[in-house]
Amino acid sequence: MSVAIEYRTNTASASEIAEHLRQCDADFVPPLSGRVAIDEYAKRIAERSIRLEAWAGSALIGLVAVYTNDLVTRIAFITSVSVRREWMGEGLAGQLLRQSLEAAAARGMQRIRLEVGSENEPAIRLYEASGFAAMKENSPFLTMELTLKDRDYDTEAKDKAESKYAYNFDFDVMHPFMIRSFQPFFKKGSLLELGSFKGDFTRRFLSFFDDITCVEASGEAVAEAKKRLGDRVTFVNALFEEVKLPKRYDHVMLTHVLEHLDNPVLVLRRINKEWLADGGRLFLVCPNANAPSRQIAVKMGLIPHNAAVTPAERDHGHRMTYSLDTLERDARAAGLRVVHRSGIFFKALANFQWDRLLQTDIISKEYLEGCYQLGQQYPDLCSSIFLMCERGD
Repeated sequence: MSVAIEYRTNTASASEIAEHLRQCDADFVPPLSGRVAIDEYAKRIAERSIRLEAWAGSALIGLVAVYTNDLVTRIAFITSVSVRREWMGEGLAGQLLRQSLEAAAARGMQRIRLEVGSENEPAIRLYEASGFAAMKENSPFLTMELTLKDRDYDTEAKDKAESKYAYNFDFDVMHPFMIRSFQPFFKKGSLLELGSFKGDFTRRFLSFFDDITCVEASGEAVAEAKKRLGDRVTFVNALFEEVKLPKRYDHVMLTHVLEHLDNPVLVLRRINKEWLADGGRLFLVCPNANAPSRQIAVKMGLIPHNAAVTPAERDHGHRMTYSLDTLERDARAAGLRVVHRSGIFFKALANFQWDRLLQTDIISKEYLEGCYQLGQQYPDLCSSIFLMCERGD
């Protein structure tokens, strides 16, 4: 298939799920329509499950739905795995299954189960390849189970031999230009930073805010940030999906973090409903799928499409790569009101290339300023995309 595949989480509506399941009905063993009322089943999936989705344009072509609401046994259950017939053989089911395992583990699940038709040998082989083992057979179904590993946020935050978690380009170029982009929207009040890493970006907020709270999943990163910033900042070592915060905040920062989340809309919804004060502002920044450096990598054959998640990115916890339209889609899905949209810094080189150039006299302050100004003119060609949002319905 030549159409680009986009992986999403929890964006399909009940009607879109129902239509997809009807298209896949005959490929279930036995057929799905003989076991459930598809419209009711699709509604239940939309309301209660985590949905890992594959899209080709506006078409939902692959879906894995998993329930993670059993906090007593901590056993997740995959209720549906489906790929439209014309897209079979493209690796969609395996990719969506991997994402479902990561999503279940991130919610504290310890095991994950599914049922498959005892005679559905291709599906059984797929699940075995993903690590599932037969548990019991209750004809005509076979129950399979896999023990999950938790996400290791400390490991994800560490540099790898082939890639860094954060480059000098991030610290020396992007951070100052982000602050410059944000500053017109600052006002008096408190700040909540979600995903503070080791406090490098947090430090830049100290001259603007006296009341700063940071939530970070990596315990090692929190310990390092506390050494650097001391008691000037309140640090909370917790997951965004689970953390309990004592109040609402006038500013919420979510910069280069949303792409790491298993359920980004859930976290954005918590920001909207629980953490943003009346009149509060969310500063939402993500790496841009359409940055020229990524488009060049596609033309070079290094990545399959603009929004692909590379192996190095996945090692660092990336779950997807946003563009302006998909970022705004998730913000709206969470009920947020998008007030301002922009890009930050025109970028045609990869981060490691920028790090090398910044050590020379080739890059001047005037050149950096030119890239920043050009990014304001062409936000879809920037290194990062930026939304400023306020509370919505």
